[in-house]
Amino acid sequence: MVTRQSSDVFAVDDPLVALAARFIREHACQGIKVADVIGEVRCSRSVLERRFREHLGHSPQAELRAIQLRRVKELLRETDWTLPRIAEAAGIEHPEYLSVIFRRETGQTPGEFRRDPKAQSRKSANGGRKIYQ
Repeated sequence: MVTRQSSDVFAVDDPLVALAARFIREHACQGIKVADVIGEVRCSRSVLERRFREHLGHSPQAELRAIQLRRVKELLRETDWTLPRIAEAAGIEHPEYLSVIFRRETGQTPGEFRRDPKAQSRKSANGGRKIYQ
């Protein structure tokens, strides 16, 4: 994987991984699942998992959740929306599940994050949007 500073774009040598990552980035907040990614790229789950880990160091599910959590953080910082509304906007079916994964990944509940003045001034994890080619 190579980062191009000028456009903050990741170039992935594997076209399958690039296609899957792009699909995830474009549709993560629409409630897609890894099965939808597999249908888009037309390969087995094991092949996708292996190649994702080889090229990106994590699973397709982790990529999907990371994008959704970035969106959740953005909405917690910038809106006064309720957790159910934020979960829906981030493509997460159940607000309770959102709370569980949010705390597991950040060490804070969504409410604690929203009230944290440091969180209000932070940018999203990974420094903004990345596009796969």
